[in-house]
Order: sequence, then structure tokens, then C-alpha cells
Amino acid sequence: MAELDKITNVALLQALLDAQSSGKARPINVAEMAAALNERVKGQEHVTEDLARFIKQQWAKEARKRPVANLLFVGPTGTGKTELAKAMAQYLYKDEKNMLQYDCGNLKQPESIVRLVGPPPGYRGADKGGELTRAVLNNPKRLILFDEIEKAHTQILDIFLAMMGDGRLEDQSSGKVADFTQAIIILTSNEGADAITKLQQQISDPHELENAVKGELVAGGKFRQEIAGRIDKVFVFKELEGMVRAKILAQKMENLARSYGLELAYVDAHLLLNAMNASDKMRQFGVRAMEGVIGDMLSDGFIQAKEAGYKRVHLDFEEDGGLAITPVE
Repeated sequence: MAELDKITNVALLQALLDAQSSGKARPINVAEMAAALNERVKGQEHVTEDLARFIKQQWAKEARKRPVANLLFVGPTGTGKTELAKAMAQYLYKDEKNMLQYDCGNLKQPESIVRLVGPPPGYRGADKGGELTRAVLNNPKRLILFDEIEKAHTQILDIFLAMMGDGRLEDQSSGKVADFTQAIIILTSNEGADAITKLQQQISDPHELENAVKGELVAGGKFRQEIAGRIDKVFVFKELEGMVRAKILAQKMENLARSYGLELAYVDAHLLLNAMNASDKMRQFGVRAMEGVIGDMLSDGFIQAKEAGYKRVHLDFEEDGGLAITPVE
């Protein structure tokens, strides 16, 4: 093999390696980051701007003994909590694939801990290690999302104490210690959404609101005091209404059209209103249910448009309630 200095810029490579090993990262521009997050998450500007400012403060640290940030996103279903985590992964770590996402509804059993940190040596699957620890050992620069944390078994929460508190977690299979000090950990919760919404309306001071939200979650019995104590920042998401929901639905219609190789040029306002009314009935089931409503309304029409060779399309609402899709030059 050729000498390294003959095929690359060794000085630059060394600088990159030094920056990576020391935990240095590019400076965060608060306005730029907030704008990038707002492109994907609508109606939560009060969250994105404060979040970008906080991440800048934590991201700039060169030496850490804990994760970059331990965050809690709370609020009603379908308000953008998971989407914001994805947007953060894309912005901070350059790729959504650098986000590890766990639905805590799948971590209800105590044995689920094996999935995350691996079985002890000698047990089946020990050669692969834990799903969480192995991923972080391979790449410590991650955003790690635990959706609906209140659904996880209490034994699962035990590993959070080391992960969030010390920035370390041992892989049970190999004995290697995964380093979480370059990771961001996000927990989401829909627990007590109505009560938390009321707190948000009553309390204007952010620190007082954060303490009140933590107290509400702990008092509800689904959230442990030790976990609450390790959370650096709580962000309360607002219920989405009116034009904000219309923007989200329009964005999802654009995404669906794109998945069929089409560009959506225009959507009739009556069609958007129908979609809003239909998705209202499914709001408690979250964003996927909303996407299902849109898919039921538009997918067949998009397929027909694709088969007809359309590239850009115009969606109209017919008097009989049907959908008309026409090509746009």
C-alpha cells in the first residue's frame, strides 16, 4: 500500500482526527439551526429557538463527562416531537441515519434490556452485543431517541442512570464501555399532556415551568425522580391548530407526491380542509395516523398520475367531493 502522505493531506487528516478525539465540533449558529428545524417542524418556534441556543452552549464544550444534552420533549401526540429529533440529527450529525430511535412501547418487558446492552457472555446473541451499546461503540456521535419513555419497563430505566449521568454504558456481552459524551439523548412523553398544557398556559417563567412539568410527571407515577434529575432541559410542545396544521398537511402531501416521483404544484383549499377534518378524528393516534389519512385520500390518484406520465400536478376538489389531478407544465 502507498505511503499515507502520498495519497492524502496528512496534516489535514491529523487535524480532523484531533478534533474528533477531543470532542470539538463546528460552531453552532443559533439562527441557522432554528431555521433548519423550523423547516421541518411547524408551530413550535418557542421550542426550536430555545433548543438551538441551548445546544450551542453544550456543543461548544471540549471536555464532557456527560452527554452533550439530556432532553425531554413533552406535549400532545402529533405535535412534532419525533420529527424535531430527526431534524436535529440531520442538522447536527449530517444524517438521520446517525439517530437511534427506540419506541418504548417495545421495551415494556424487563428482558428488553438485553436488546439494548446485550446478553452476558455465553448466551445466545452475545457475539453481536447490545443494539444500543454496539451502535455507540461504532460511532459515538449520535442522537438517541426514546419515544414515549413512560411505556418502558422500570428496569430499562436503570440503564439511563449511567448513560445520562456518567455518559457511559457497558456492553454486557463484550465488557466494552460505550462513550455517550458526544451523543444527545432525547426522551419524549405524552404522559399528562392535558395537565402539562395547562401548566404551560399558567406559568410564564421557563425554569418554573420546567420544574412543574418534572413534578407533574413524577407525581403521575410513570416517571422516576432519578431520571428527572438527569434531564438538562424540558421542552413543552403546543397543540397544533388552524393554519399551522394546514401547513403540516400540505407538507406531508408534498412528501407523498414526491415518493411517487411527482411534484405537487397546487392543492385546492377545500381539499386541505377535508384532510384537516378527517385527520382531526385520528389526532390522538399521532402523525402516522395523519399520514394514513392523506395516503387514503391521494395515493390512488398519484399512482394514476404517475402512470399517465405526469411530472407536476395540480390537486382540485370536485363538486361531488372527488379528487381531480391535472398535469401542470
